[in-house]
Amino acid sequence: MNKNKKILIAEDDDFLRLLLQTQCEELGVSVDSVENGEQLITAALSYQYDIIITDIQMPVCDGIQAMQLLRQLGYDRPIFAMSADAISAEGFTDTLTKPVDNQQLANIVLQTSSQKRIPLVIDETLTELFYENLQQQKIGFQQALTDKNATVMRQICHKVKGGAASFGHIELTDAADELQSLLQQKPLDAPLLLRCQQFSQLLQQCGESNARS
Repeated sequence: MNKNKKILIAEDDDFLRLLLQTQCEELGVSVDSVENGEQLITAALSYQYDIIITDIQMPVCDGIQAMQLLRQLGYDRPIFAMSADAISAEGFTDTLTKPVDNQQLANIVLQTSSQKRIPLVIDETLTELFYENLQQQKIGFQQALTDKNATVMRQICHKVKGGAASFGHIELTDAADELQSLLQQKPLDAPLLLRCQQFSQLLQQCGESNARS
């Protein structure tokens, strides 16, 4: 019954995200995960998920802001909030207390009907949000490049590759994916610094392409 259901998890803590993903997979559902609200919105509007489970406190765009924007855009599928603190459930389907109990998960998976998969429709508000975030990532990447901070550059590559292809920037997604791997595996030598500079220029070009359109 659960094998055809898909869950999207939004959680910025790597350990908690992996833990929740494992819990969901043990229930026999397919799981994707993201680490901030901007990625959550992009993924949700692909209309490929039956259930969304989101943390409240996340970078870029928190869980409440993401839920409110999705509801404004007409997204009517189940969105469950996770929080260790008491929160208002308005707009959410329900709230889950962290750490999330296995029985809670089993109940929402069982009680939620499978949803129809439909094509992604990108709205102007979502596009503006993406490019605002891209501008922030560009500035952050350039500063990390100046500081020769491979960790921050790798984190930014991970964030960029999550949504760029949905907005037509397939080259940026591919470049971010490749550079993330290189920064993980190789020392920050001259050739890799050059690749980082080229990626920074690509970030700039993608941002300018929106300004020209």
